[in-house]
Amino acid sequence: MRMIDGWGWCGTTASEVGLVCTTLGHTRESASMSELQRASSASRSGPRGSDRLRRRRTEHTQWPAAGRTAYHIAGHALEELWEYLTSGRQRLDVALDQRASTTFQHSVWEQMRHIPFGETRSYAWLARSIGRPHATQAVGRAVSSSPNLIFIPCHRVVAARGIGGYSRGTKLKQRLLDHEQAWPRMLAMPGT
Repeated sequence: MRMIDGWGWCGTTASEVGLVCTTLGHTRESASMSELQRASSASRSGPRGSDRLRRRRTEHTQWPAAGRTAYHIAGHALEELWEYLTSGRQRLDVALDQRASTTFQHSVWEQMRHIPFGETRSYAWLARSIGRPHATQAVGRAVSSSPNLIFIPCHRVVAARGIGGYSRGTKLKQRLLDHEQAWPRMLAMPGT
């Protein structure tokens, strides 16, 4: 948990596999902490999500036990978040724990991670890019259910007739888009 000047209270929580949740722009530390606690419990996606997560954890015995690794991942993610918000860091490469997501959510979130820094895409584009051109509303629900703000850049997905929604409010979404426009973009490395 960290207060980032101009951005409010921000925090991260992780499992032994990767980042579970990112909070952003809270005015009170307690609000950010509550959001992290809700997300880090297995019930973050409701009863089906907790069952799905429990089932996947038991199916995959190669995953290490939770412990120090989760703290390192969360700390590294918080550092990357701070760099993104204060210096325009463009590549966020922390591993994500998406075991409680559905296959559909996972495909939407992975595609969003490929939207370049400083650019936007529409919900319709996102639906087409995952091979489900008529699933725009379902894509919108998947975008809004992402627990990892910035690391899964849902703020880069906009509506055809305006900015669209955002879990932390459209003012923050517009601010993030403006923030990215203010920084020069890195050139893509060949093969990336």
